[in-house]
Amino acid sequence: MISEPELTGGPGEEPAEVIADPAAGALSGGPGRRPWVWAVGGAVVASALWGAGLRLWDAQHGGGPDLHGYVLGDSPCAGGTLGPLTSALHATDTAVIAPTAARLGKALDQARCTLEIYAPDPQTGSLDRFQVSVAIDLHKRTDPRREFEDQAGLDPQTLTPAVAVREVAGLGDEAVAQTVSRQREELHVLHGGAVFSLTLTGYAAGAVSEDTLGALHGGPRTAASDVARFEPAMVGAMRNVMKGQQKTAR
Repeated sequence: MISEPELTGGPGEEPAEVIADPAAGALSGGPGRRPWVWAVGGAVVASALWGAGLRLWDAQHGGGPDLHGYVLGDSPCAGGTLGPLTSALHATDTAVIAPTAARLGKALDQARCTLEIYAPDPQTGSLDRFQVSVAIDLHKRTDPRREFEDQAGLDPQTLTPAVAVREVAGLGDEAVAQTVSRQREELHVLHGGAVFSLTLTGYAAGAVSEDTLGALHGGPRTAASDVARFEPAMVGAMRNVMKGQQKTAR
């Protein structure tokens, strides 16, 4: 579960009220919504006024995209959540180098964490290092679909096109796997108002730079410099990440 998350408010806004359940270790929002009561002088309000009141309530407190039961809960970098990926890499050791940080906002709940993995390269015998970064964004007021589709296929760091982009079936509403470089593979999933991202980066021990690898026209490949082949394991890990954030899954 998320342990002592870092909670921050957005600029210029009041921080959302947050309650941490020490027994469950999960994060939850503030007190439940109070029922909308619409009455004047004890009389039953006319249907027109009632409808207007409901529309006002919906505009202020709801009407956002369907989150499909997702809430920030289990840490995606803890336990066996990323097990399919660590198994595929034949990991000998793992360490959480960026513990899960979470932020609960009025319009957006976010979580981030990074796991470091060490694994022997079967070709070179050296110990390669990998980093797996997980990002979760739960959009509570606006639908992120257009933004998701607009950013698909772009390297988020350089804003240049990815080397290869593939649609992945069976994950959320839309899922895209993209090869940013031989050393970085990303998987992005949209499910209603929830956006999940998983990034695998390889650091081969003693490996040459990416520019040199390109100049060699497909020269020496190691597990850490050819991470696209771990896409199926990333899909398995992503399924676990998504399941760990659903209330109905607990």
